[in-house]
Amino acid sequence: MSEVTDNPVDGRALHLQLTVSRAHSAARAGDLDLAARLLDELGELDGPGEPGRATVVAALNLRAKVHAQRGELPEADACWSRVEALAPDDPDAAAGRRTLAKIAAGRRHARPVVHTGRVAVIAGALAATVVGVALIGGAVKLIDGGEGGGSGSVAEAEADNGSERLSEESRRADELKARLAAIEGDRAADAEQRDSALDEVAKRLAMPGVEIRRHAGDVQLVFRTGVFPYDSVIGPEGAEALTEIGRRLADLSAGTPVETTVVGHSVAVPGGAPSGGSVVALNRARVAAQYLAQDSDLRLTDFRLVSADQRRGPFPATAANAPRNRTVTLLITPKGPPPTP
Repeated sequence: MSEVTDNPVDGRALHLQLTVSRAHSAARAGDLDLAARLLDELGELDGPGEPGRATVVAALNLRAKVHAQRGELPEADACWSRVEALAPDDPDAAAGRRTLAKIAAGRRHARPVVHTGRVAVIAGALAATVVGVALIGGAVKLIDGGEGGGSGSVAEAEADNGSERLSEESRRADELKARLAAIEGDRAADAEQRDSALDEVAKRLAMPGVEIRRHAGDVQLVFRTGVFPYDSVIGPEGAEALTEIGRRLADLSAGTPVETTVVGHSVAVPGGAPSGGSVVALNRARVAAQYLAQDSDLRLTDFRLVSADQRRGPFPATAANAPRNRTVTLLITPKGPPPTP
């Protein structure tokens, strides 16, 4: 599975390639409506951070060709204009826009007719010149049905070559689809594994006086009463609870590796900073980590120590809750892949 990635950007690029490949196949088969629907589902393709610029250019070129085949010439020109903004030297966009400009000036008349498996251009009896935009081999083909003649044979030859390319595109589409399915399968397996680990953490650390708050990516332990009566001096109940939690964390880590963040909390006081964290809160996190480690196999370096903002206590910032917010909370995160957004 070394080629499979759970990066959401890579997943988007693969989805884009697969959709463009399916749209190409639909267009070659003459189903322009399906091709248009597939491309429309991709939304805007040239926004900031769009993965796979080459694929984006190919998608916009194909969208322009489909518009042209359906007689939607302004829309086709708009798509080719966006291609030129991304790839100024793109030959398809340049050729397409030149042809559209001639049509708009009345110097050419286009009557493309789509049949299953190929694109043919039929010259009407009253048309001096017929221009077709053929979706063969992924490039713009300008087929002139004017005085020179012979345009039908060109289209048929291109269509024959296109059947082989269609088989190759179908094979690539199947490969891309399989890779996307593998990515989704891995993500589902990772999410299931993570949920199971979080359930185990919540179960093993549940104890009197501690509230378990289960989140998507971690388990938060909140003490129902304040751990620190004042400053960074710990109370006896808090010390006992933290020591017991340390033992349980050590046992838990043997089967379910976790990362523990100790978050110190403080209460804003008159004359003090109202936000931004505090030294007192960080000292409380340090003292709590010492009790977590003292009777277990854990080391102080096994814990991440942080200070919470004074406004972000575990309980609402009211005078009645001030004693409960002189505390620490613990964030227990299973080690492994992050949760899928």
